[in-house]
Amino acid sequence: MPPKPKPNDKEVQVNNPAVDIASFPNITQSETSLARFKDFILYGFNDTNNATGVAGASSYSGFSFSKDLGKNWTDGGSIPANPGGQNFGDPSLAVDRNGVFYYSQIGDELIGGRQEGVITVSTGTISPNKTITMNLPQVVGRGQTPAASDPGNQDKAWITVGPDADNPGNEALYVVWTDFGPPNVGTKIRFSKFGTGVTLTPIIPSQTIVAGANAVFGAFPVVDKAGNIYVFYESRLPGTFAQLNTANRSIRMAKSIDGGNTFPINVQVSAGLFAAAATDVVPCGPANELRPVILTEQQRVIRMFEIPQAGIGPDGTIYVVWNQRRNIGGTTFIDVFLAYSQNGGNNWTQVNISNNLPHAFFPSVAVNKKGAHIQYNRFNDPNNVGGIGNGTFGVFMKTFSLHKGVGKVGKENMVSTKFSQVPNNHIPSGGVFVNFDPRVFSCYMGEYNQVITGPGHSLLHAWGDNRNILNGQNNPDVFFRKTESKP
Repeated sequence: MPPKPKPNDKEVQVNNPAVDIASFPNITQSETSLARFKDFILYGFNDTNNATGVAGASSYSGFSFSKDLGKNWTDGGSIPANPGGQNFGDPSLAVDRNGVFYYSQIGDELIGGRQEGVITVSTGTISPNKTITMNLPQVVGRGQTPAASDPGNQDKAWITVGPDADNPGNEALYVVWTDFGPPNVGTKIRFSKFGTGVTLTPIIPSQTIVAGANAVFGAFPVVDKAGNIYVFYESRLPGTFAQLNTANRSIRMAKSIDGGNTFPINVQVSAGLFAAAATDVVPCGPANELRPVILTEQQRVIRMFEIPQAGIGPDGTIYVVWNQRRNIGGTTFIDVFLAYSQNGGNNWTQVNISNNLPHAFFPSVAVNKKGAHIQYNRFNDPNNVGGIGNGTFGVFMKTFSLHKGVGKVGKENMVSTKFSQVPNNHIPSGGVFVNFDPRVFSCYMGEYNQVITGPGHSLLHAWGDNRNILNGQNNPDVFFRKTESKP
């Protein structure tokens, strides 16, 4: 038998700190995703080092790789941009059974003589010397009205590789994202499907699978062994984005049982509507638009979405995680919730995972035989004051396991070994608010992290934090750790 994989005692920084020193103040790395093939891990993250804004060269999409299951890392720089195009980050990574890696991102491509907002995927394969070169992006997602899709209209894609119900024995690449472009009645969840390989082959071109008056965002796909496709997303009542302490959000699921040709099944996953996972509403970005945030200090905030992540266990049980606000008496909690279904998404049972701990955010879930392993950020609270505690946060994990239909939430374990502050990202300047990193909008500290399963019962954790200090500023870097899962 092969040796049992050993956990890493401490986390490892994935991005090269020397590049930040040379690039200051453009030093933000955040929003992590990763994929593994054997002992090789590809790790994607937002990176402002090379986000110059120059068409044909600018790339917000950083990556690193490890050939030894995360003990050592090589910073690969950024995903190359197409002539006339730019890469805007928000990575989601996947890998197929042949070891072809897929890196999705928000794109701006020159199509038909105009700059069009799209979703793109860069592919890559492992070289004989255990490195990887990522190829130029391929367009995998376009808006409902491509000729009117401006840069940024197509947002936050997640991808996965899984069985193709239309072609038994084959795998397919599944892509879901949000379309903010016209027509602007609500927003739309879009879907596409491609044959796998270094060069992608279209199977189902971009199509809308969720539409209506509600604002929808943060779609996340999983595919079961039969090729059924489950797409989870957040839905908000019209005009409620910046409302606090009112129940106006929900997590929903769209399902396809015909390989993605149609998505006729749409059910609510969360138990009713819930409130925004935020403590305050503040002006953010160049237009001072109001956004829900967790505020730790006036110049340190985290803009919040309640976007879900999901996974499927070996027995077919589906697990979904998100965070939400709830009030008990005069006390506010921002908790991580999990819902699970044992009948293909028809019915759901909801569980509070963090349950009265300090505010928790950025949940992710990885599933193996030991259970559903939920990674999340939460605030450090040495004085038991609740909420934001002392204003610093770390990365934690709990495991939810089912035994004979009865669920159990395990003890909390810390994944990171240090706590860190929110960066200076809400600085007043000339009537607006700015980030210390001029290539990042104010209020931004990323919007997600990810955990995936590794070999054996191990878990591979990816996250961003700001423990390092560079020229007096908290430096947003990205980290990795391998742990061993326990029931």
